[in-house]
Amino acid sequence: MRLYLGKVSTVPLNETNLLTEAHRINYRLRSTFFYRKLKEYKTLSLRTKIDDLLPVTHLYSWNNWVEWGIGKEAFTYINEHPNLQLIQVFCHPRLIREHSSLLAYYRNIAALSQKAVKYLAAIDVKRIELDQENKYSLAEDKALALSRLFNEHISLIIDSSIESLTEEELYGILLASTGTQIDGSWRNAIGEEAEKVVQRLLIKEVKERNLLAAFIPRQGTGVEVYNSSRLEEQLGNIEDYRGVMLANHTSILFSSEPDISLLNNQGTTVGVIEIKGGTDPAGALERYGAAKKSFEEVFRRNPKVKSILIASCITTEVHTRIRNDPIISTYFNLTEILSEDSRLYDQFVKEVFLILQ
Repeated sequence: MRLYLGKVSTVPLNETNLLTEAHRINYRLRSTFFYRKLKEYKTLSLRTKIDDLLPVTHLYSWNNWVEWGIGKEAFTYINEHPNLQLIQVFCHPRLIREHSSLLAYYRNIAALSQKAVKYLAAIDVKRIELDQENKYSLAEDKALALSRLFNEHISLIIDSSIESLTEEELYGILLASTGTQIDGSWRNAIGEEAEKVVQRLLIKEVKERNLLAAFIPRQGTGVEVYNSSRLEEQLGNIEDYRGVMLANHTSILFSSEPDISLLNNQGTTVGVIEIKGGTDPAGALERYGAAKKSFEEVFRRNPKVKSILIASCITTEVHTRIRNDPIISTYFNLTEILSEDSRLYDQFVKEVFLILQ
């Protein structure tokens, strides 16, 4: 590594090394994406929600279990199981009308993706599953259609187990199905995850420097005053916040074009950060062009603003253009930024907090 006209510069990689870097950054971001999505989907809370209903399981009648798509042998096996209750396994149409967010539980037990449900039942459950406050009213016909779909698949799972399904295996299916959905979402999310990782790293640095004052939610006009006991929860749900307020009267805002804005105590944008996490070397020039366009728009309003580009898989051509581009103040390799013990990571946070002084 070396300094060039005040810019952090790297030696451009050859084709083989670019491919290696692409795989490295892809799998690093994939790991953080899986963890973030697991929290976002609230998968681990689904089991607790079902357990909370067990004291009132006797209030649910299963007289119409055939109409709800449950197989005879599967129903008998679960009904006589010493450790499983019917509502832990089969979807009751009244229950999902009362607790629509539990659609995610039964869908995952049935090992069905949201896309599969939309295709098979012509019902988009994504919005309903995200309704943690149960504000969505599920119509009777939809509840019946979904119950039948889930129960048919669940019955098939039980039959294929030769009536040996255990409680542990039931929740294993829940997690495995969630993992499959997350993996499917990952294919189109590498750029978004790169942004979220850098956002979390910046917030952790703000906290380490005793500057974290409050989180700014995306909804409403209130703020969440920093509470150390909630930090991990807030970092896990970073998409719920549009930025943070610092104790030195500055702010860091998350948006798009630019991805991150650094505001001084007067509300002026003094720094901008663009994050390009794409791993295809063939798209490197296009990603550079998109970042440059974003920076140019900011520079029209404030020519003194400092710009930081964070990118991966920088080809020789893009490397040369960045070095000679006066609109880009500093640039960093994303792979190096994700190695928190690296010299480039230290240089990156130093640049950010110099701007926010």
